Amino acid sequence: MIQGAAVQQALAEWLTQDTLILGVGSLWRGDDAAGPLVCEGVPGAVDCGDAPERFLGLAGSPQVAQVLLVDAVDLGAEPGEVVLCEREDLTERFGTTHSSGLALLARYLAETYGKEVRVLGIQPASTGVGCPVSGPVRGAVERVVAWLARAEPRAPIQDPEGSFDMAPLGCARGGQGEPSGSEG
Repeated sequence: MIQGAAVQQALAEWLTQDTLILGVGSLWRGDDAAGPLVCEGVPGAVDCGDAPERFLGLAGSPQVAQVLLVDAVDLGAEPGEVVLCEREDLTERFGTTHSSGLALLARYLAETYGKEVRVLGIQPASTGVGCPVSGPVRGAVERVVAWLARAEPRAPIQDPEGSFDMAPLGCARGGQGEPSGSEG
């Protein structure tokens, strides 16, 4: 696990144009919004909401060489601390608010699709329903967005045949946004 100032350098060395960024979290649970907020600032990143398992198939694209999961992770550190974990670093001890733990998601992506997976975790202060995003986490999100923008990772999922349609998923933003269909 990489912590502190070394995270930015490690990201810059690891990220490529073929990196798929999946943000995990809920906009309604305070600092758990870290993953989706990073996605808002990084073109090509995918906001998985609080159900990342619905988006794992994106990693199967031949345009994707590796996957970066971005999530609020309880490490027992100071709020806003950012860490970069390799799949082997992940254990079930990392707290998450999602039904599928990050270790399980990373293992699935690696074993099913043969992709290298890392987790960029941001220590939350509070993930209570209806809580605002804390200042330290908002600052961490801004730093991460800037780091990712400099590294320019992009793994746009181009589907010339139109076979992947996100509309059946029910919402435009990982289960948290407006319904994707029009109501009549």
